[in-house]
Amino acid sequence: MTGWFACWYAELRKAVLSPVVLLSAAGAALLAAVMGLYGFRHAYRHFEDGAPATYVDEPAGALWAAAQHSGTFVGLLVAGALAGALYAVECESGMWPSLLAARPGRARLLALKGAVALLLTTAFTVVLAAVLFAVGRMAAGVTDFATTEGPGWAAAAQAAARSLVVQILFVTVAFAAASLTRRTVGTMAAALGPVIVLAPIVGIDDIAPLHPQTWVAAWLRLPDEAQYALYLWTREPSPGTGTPGVAALLALAAAHLGVLALAARGDRLFSPAD
Repeated sequence: MTGWFACWYAELRKAVLSPVVLLSAAGAALLAAVMGLYGFRHAYRHFEDGAPATYVDEPAGALWAAAQHSGTFVGLLVAGALAGALYAVECESGMWPSLLAARPGRARLLALKGAVALLLTTAFTVVLAAVLFAVGRMAAGVTDFATTEGPGWAAAAQAAARSLVVQILFVTVAFAAASLTRRTVGTMAAALGPVIVLAPIVGIDDIAPLHPQTWVAAWLRLPDEAQYALYLWTREPSPGTGTPGVAALLALAAAHLGVLALAARGDRLFSPAD
């Protein structure tokens, strides 16, 4: 028990102190804050006191908004940084084989790293909620404009739970990318690249129901009018459009776990040539 607690602490410390994670998390929070201010300003200028962008001036609304961000591009950015710091950087530096020798059990070690990454993405949601609430209160104080019908705590908790499912998918995608590229920059590129590159085809009617980005948007129930204000994603279908739900997202996560297992199964201290 003490040994695994020490492993947990070591992985948490490694992630929290990583410059890649710190810069990515700060950049993601800044991006979300700027988007929130933009959305609040747009609602103020058009007298839309019920716009989702104005929800952030209340604690429950800020948590609801943070969950939308964590389940879309901002969350994927943080997950990619964590996978890079916890796994790819060790492969890149040559430390990964030594870790396997010191801590037997490749699957358990990868599971530990994945659990730490998921824990920190969840913590990021809470921190982001505090940031968005501060931004919302500042904007409301300056404009004297506030929401009239924001989501309650029940809706915020449901949004956070739905976002957690997507974060599981993001963590598996990021670790699969790390196992294939074995580079920190490569991990970020491989995790974020497909979302950016494949974004244009999401708008094609025949392809949209089959596109994972559509599944994420439908599962999170992203409001159409909040795009680029409370989330950065490529499609926002109405709930109940027939797109696959949580089962498809978890199946996709399982597929990426399979990729991770196949890519990492050859890891060892010495290569056969040695």
